[in-house]
Amino acid sequence: MVNYNAEFLDRDELESFQFKDLGKDVLIHRSVVLVRCEAISLGDHVRIDPFCVLSSGEAITLERNVHIASHCTLSGSAAIRLGAFSGLSQGVRIFSASDDYSGQSMTNPTVPQQFRNVKKAPVIVGRHAIIGSGCVILPGSIIEEGAAVGAQALVKGRLSSWTIYGGVPARSLRRRSEAILEFEARYLAQLQSKT
Repeated sequence: MVNYNAEFLDRDELESFQFKDLGKDVLIHRSVVLVRCEAISLGDHVRIDPFCVLSSGEAITLERNVHIASHCTLSGSAAIRLGAFSGLSQGVRIFSASDDYSGQSMTNPTVPQQFRNVKKAPVIVGRHAIIGSGCVILPGSIIEEGAAVGAQALVKGRLSSWTIYGGVPARSLRRRSEAILEFEARYLAQLQSKT
């Protein structure tokens, strides 16, 4: 198999970025943009694919076995947390801050803060949550454990655990199986037996 431009950073390079926390077996593609590494925590077995942007304000935390597919953006001045075994499909955008679009203030970071009205609130993506391609997650959103969000959805607010969502804005479609938890237990037991 021939690959072109498919290179991940090696461990020495990752350590040189001085992340807040850096787990083992972390894969980050060379094209990923990382802003404020000292506020980024990466758990074991995290993988971040090409052309992503992680721009940390307060903090970005990726727990163990998180996968971020290509062309995703995690950005904002408030904290963003992705729980263990969660995943973002291609082109997901997570924002923990947003300008006021009402016209009652100015917008964009080139304008002094006194003329802007930025809403900021943490975003939490729970364990085993999966976010479909092209979704937009707005400030203050909480996606509970095991929730699944279909492609192109807009998330604003709280999504219940073990539920499948879709649409603009995202709405509940049906329940999601919790069988994943059995696979997690077997996987973690297998990892434990290797140590």
